[in-house]
Amino acid sequence: MANLDRPRGFAPHGKVLRSRPYQAGSACYPGDLVTLASDGEVDPVATGGEILGLCLTYASAQGQEVLVADHPDQLIAGQADETELDLQTDVGNMCDIVATAGNSTYKTSRQEVDSSSVGSGAAQLQILGIERRPNNALGEFVEVVCRINEHQFGDSNAGV
Repeated sequence: MANLDRPRGFAPHGKVLRSRPYQAGSACYPGDLVTLASDGEVDPVATGGEILGLCLTYASAQGQEVLVADHPDQLIAGQADETELDLQTDVGNMCDIVATAGNSTYKTSRQEVDSSSVGSGAAQLQILGIERRPNNALGEFVEVVCRINEHQFGDSNAGV
């Protein structure tokens, strides 16, 4: 059976190691990977930008409080946007995210793993494996477990 195409941002994989409140600089959706800006507010991260953590709550506008899982060792899971994550040899490689606007109707993120960026050197995420659950297999729209490689509070590396 083919993997379901349902982008919904990222989710904590395993327990949440730490979460803290931050002030939003713009709309932030649960499942968005966010960055801490120089003004001390968090915004959804752009493709290629450093990541503070995973937004766990919703803020519709600047100045509202959001809860962010910001521990550098927090594992996350997200859906690949295309077909390139189709081999076991993709595990361990780096990739970026697809930074898209959230779904304002359902108040959820629409960010995804950019599968076309896999293996392109240093990048935002490192793929650790596929999410172990029924109806999830390598290939189009696979859900993968990742660690944040370019974390604002952690160290980055080039991966495998």
